[in-house]
Amino acid sequence: MDELGFNKIAGAILATALGVMVLRTAPHIFIHSEMPSTPAYRVGPLEVASKDDAEPLPFPQLVWVDAMDSTRGLKVFKKCTSCHNADIDGANGTGPNLWNVVGSTAGVKDGFKYSNALVTSGKTWTYEELDGFLAKPTKYVSGTNMNFVGLKKETDRAAVIELLRLASASPLSKPTPQLVENESTPEAEVTPQSLNLETKEKDHGGEVH
Repeated sequence: MDELGFNKIAGAILATALGVMVLRTAPHIFIHSEMPSTPAYRVGPLEVASKDDAEPLPFPQLVWVDAMDSTRGLKVFKKCTSCHNADIDGANGTGPNLWNVVGSTAGVKDGFKYSNALVTSGKTWTYEELDGFLAKPTKYVSGTNMNFVGLKKETDRAAVIELLRLASASPLSKPTPQLVENESTPEAEVTPQSLNLETKEKDHGGEVH
């Protein structure tokens, strides 16, 4: 190959490479975009709802009432017998006798020295108050002398409270389960039949024949 032919080939290669470079850089020259100083939207941390965010259900729920079992309550109450008894005319121990406790005023049992926190609490031992107290006494009534870890399971608390309910000359009635009503009533479904009925009512002065 002579020198002229070699120069032609080299020129063609150089022209091709130059063309490729122009094609790659041309869009950046004619089309220019700037990053906005303020993002259109910001992605923050994912918020996860916790059980504490939910509104508590009214007390008592059906599962709590169904768990009111005195036989099971007697077994769970064994955790309490080192301090309490629920016998009629039973003696006070480290804790007060619990006969007739359900429905009574807190801190008034004769012959027992209660903590000032309980005496001044103004509480009446309703089912709900007993359930809250038995869950964690020191948290429910700050300053109480009842240094008991509490009954974590609501079914255990319901069973013990049923035992205490029956430990009375005149037991109170069991509580009624509280039902949660729907916040909204679904709209009536519109069907061809209902539309036809409305037309007839208009045609006959509002009377359906």
